[in-house]
Amino acid sequence: MNRLTIFYLSNYFVLLAYIIVNAIFLGRGEVGIFHLLMTINTPFFLIIIIKGVTRGLGKLFKYSEFEFRYIAVLLFVFTYVFTAIDAKVLSIYRDHFNIKLFKILFETGVMQDMGVQSSDIISIVIQILIIIAWCIFSLILSNWIYINKKDLIPQIIQSRIQSVFKIIIILSVTEKLCFSFLHYTDRAILNHYWNSVPSYTPLRMSKVWTPILNPQSKEEIAEAKITWDFESDYLDRQKQLDANLKSIIAEKNNINIVFLVFESLRFDMDDPMIMPNLHRLKQQWISSSQHFSNSNCTGNGTFGILSGQTPFYWYPSYKNQMQPRVLSVFDKLGYDIDIYTTTALEYSDMDKHIFTEAIDNIYKFTNYGGGLGHPMVKRSDLYKWDERMVKEFMNNFTHKKNKPSLSYLWFYSTHYNYYFPESFAKFEPYIKRHYQIYEKGLQKESDLVFNRYKNSAHYVDSQIGKIVDKIEESGKMQNTIIVILGDHGEEFNEFGRFAHSYSFKNVQTSTPFIMHIPGEKQTQFNITSHADIMPTIMDYINISEPFDQFLSGKSLLNYEKSNDYAIIQECEIDNRPKRFLIADGDWKMEFRLSGDKIESGILYSINDEPINNVKANNDELIEIKKPLLIKAKNNLNHFSKSNTK
Repeated sequence: MNRLTIFYLSNYFVLLAYIIVNAIFLGRGEVGIFHLLMTINTPFFLIIIIKGVTRGLGKLFKYSEFEFRYIAVLLFVFTYVFTAIDAKVLSIYRDHFNIKLFKILFETGVMQDMGVQSSDIISIVIQILIIIAWCIFSLILSNWIYINKKDLIPQIIQSRIQSVFKIIIILSVTEKLCFSFLHYTDRAILNHYWNSVPSYTPLRMSKVWTPILNPQSKEEIAEAKITWDFESDYLDRQKQLDANLKSIIAEKNNINIVFLVFESLRFDMDDPMIMPNLHRLKQQWISSSQHFSNSNCTGNGTFGILSGQTPFYWYPSYKNQMQPRVLSVFDKLGYDIDIYTTTALEYSDMDKHIFTEAIDNIYKFTNYGGGLGHPMVKRSDLYKWDERMVKEFMNNFTHKKNKPSLSYLWFYSTHYNYYFPESFAKFEPYIKRHYQIYEKGLQKESDLVFNRYKNSAHYVDSQIGKIVDKIEESGKMQNTIIVILGDHGEEFNEFGRFAHSYSFKNVQTSTPFIMHIPGEKQTQFNITSHADIMPTIMDYINISEPFDQFLSGKSLLNYEKSNDYAIIQECEIDNRPKRFLIADGDWKMEFRLSGDKIESGILYSINDEPINNVKANNDELIEIKKPLLIKAKNNLNHFSKSNTK
């Protein structure tokens, strides 16, 4: 026993109490023995790290561990704060706080969207001060007990503390090894446990378990090998287009294009009870069985819509701040390119690599207030900015006579906190009070929040009706392409998460999609994506440069069975994505780009049914994965010099 023993023990029990309470809440009643072991071990593992740092510093500088006690205090303060943040994050995303999420939270407008107020900041500061006070108090108490009350502790207990500590370390490491095995074998209940224990530190060891439990066949290894630099090949092709840009013409040179893009609009809002105009038009226009965004977040999804590129090519475009070349084509063809928005274009640096010099006019309707100190009582009239945007667009569109236009309308009403006038409150009961996404109890009110979301979708559907009716009245319908879709989906705890950006489930990645093209009625493709829209338009207006030479999406006007798939990337703000998903008519497979190869991952049915609910042996799984790997590899090879397509 030393001067810091009581300090470590008291903080262990306080951390344990906090983590247990949150683990029970986040576990939603599914608590097992291993869940309990994970919960008990978590604060102990954190204390091992803190003790290891302070003791290591003592040995390094040849002082006692006690001399670095204030380092231990700072580390405990950080641990308490991080654990509290992680508990909040788990309640929303069912995933632990990390660097990527940190970047998402501090993106333009995100704190405002979440409803963060001055009172929240003050509350956080007070909590941190209480944590600091407790850590200092426990340190003083530990030192006082050691000096004044040490003799009251039986000698046998004091002598055994070190041995007990070593035994617990062994048990702790054993628990981590068990976790790594169970996690690799994808035990669903384990992942549920992991995502309900704040500050749990996982040990994955996938590189250890893969050759033991899941060695790839020679065929899989051969199919997954990447032997070219797909990013450099992509950039070279875009430069070639720049060189040919001056000579590009289009056979149909008077076609207007209108995009109606809705924040967070997920696929099942295509329902006659929720969005009757959308559902009616779907029967008449081009659509598909299932449509996917390029990602589960705004920046990556918007890139797919306006670039015609699959997710593999977002990062080189972002890194090089390269305007979508398809917009350069429209600019060369003499289009007026107009952006109408009620959301910020600076999000994910979209103003630097998507909405750039080709844009002629930007109409912003974003001065809705908010931010720190705002009462944030639903901001219930924000939908009015969507109405103003629609009015401005309809006035401009009907009065333009001489030039074709590309108009991109970006609606905010379906974004959290979901906005609509009371006259559109069709779905009751819905949440009416001021609420915040990080509230612990919000999970229990998911149905109320979902009804609020459906009301906002019902409202924006009325705006779709207004715009389509106006275009028809203007006599321009026969030379106008209209595209209606969401930028990504939105989850309401169907799979344990809220909102978007953190899952490949359909509720976060799949959106409604309908497309009016004069003279065209339907497509044979079952699976479509954001990346397919611009290639379809290029194909329809018949530009002189083959569109597949600079776009990696497919045209929906020319069916090829081998192209009946979509690729989705994980949400990234400024890093190269590593995790992807490929979906065809039956299956969804996660995969990673790792060095010079594609690593296949979890397999689901197209409806997100886990593979363990599908009767298939190992050989059958290989036969399912193999064509998916080939399709992913072919898309990576799209711009390669070796591609002889």
